[in-house]
Amino acid sequence: MHNLTERFTAALHHLDAESDPQPLVDLTGDEAELVKLNSTHEARGREGAQRFWEDYRHVFGELETTFTSSTVGEKTAALEWESRGTLRSGKPFSYRGVTVIEGDGSDDGLLTGVRTYYDSAAFLQETAGTA
Repeated sequence: MHNLTERFTAALHHLDAESDPQPLVDLTGDEAELVKLNSTHEARGREGAQRFWEDYRHVFGELETTFTSSTVGEKTAALEWESRGTLRSGKPFSYRGVTVIEGDGSDDGLLTGVRTYYDSAAFLQETAGTA
């Protein structure tokens, strides 16, 4: 799971810098389930992963994610992070969260699940026009 975790973080950094979700899609298994903070942001498999990560990246202009802590188990890893940059409107933002990734237990395996939990205040304020 350590190798899969490293591959995931590298692919996410690539998404931040290049707005290209393909490395994350390539890590995703055909039956994987991807879930954001609420149930309206769920996706399955590689096609779902493509949309999931494109939708995520589309919210931002500039984006940089720093992983601050991780706990890696046999089939699951919890990754704490902080992201900062600009929203598409150009307004600066900073927020924190945790992403839980799951695999089949092999380092060369694929993601079987991704769940991300984050502080949505930066986005709620933007929607309300107060950010």
